[in-house]
Amino acid sequence: MSRGRPVKGPKMVEDLEGSSDAKKRLKVILETVSGEKDVSSACDELGIGKSAFFELRSRVLQATLENLEPRSAGRPRREVSEEQTEIEKLQKENQELMTELKIAHVREEIMLAMPEVFEPAKKAAEKKRTGESEKKKKQEKRRKRKKRKQMRKRARRR
Repeated sequence: MSRGRPVKGPKMVEDLEGSSDAKKRLKVILETVSGEKDVSSACDELGIGKSAFFELRSRVLQATLENLEPRSAGRPRREVSEEQTEIEKLQKENQELMTELKIAHVREEIMLAMPEVFEPAKKAAEKKRTGESEKKKKQEKRRKRKKRKQMRKRARRR
């Protein structure tokens, strides 16, 4: 007496999903493979000739073998479309811009609450601006002097 579950063999096909016709064909094929049924009675039961039966059995066994080939472990890699890549890139850029905006708001609040912290930077910027405007004024004065000098020369020639 054997222990464990009773052996079902080709009867296991009944528990599978599929049409009754496909289940019947698979069950008959498994019965011939296991030796429970000979090819002639299998052909009679399915209503096909021997050559058609051998071809059917060969296709079933080949398909089974292909499904049993080793595959790489884990789930297959998910293909990412160009649109999805672009969306992810834009979302990242948006997040960075939002962070910069928050930083700018915090700086502005600090500048309003504690202007003495930012006074040295303001003065340096003003000096730079003033220095540039003074340079422009000096250049303008030089240009005017040169023009006056040229006018005097012309007046002397007349």
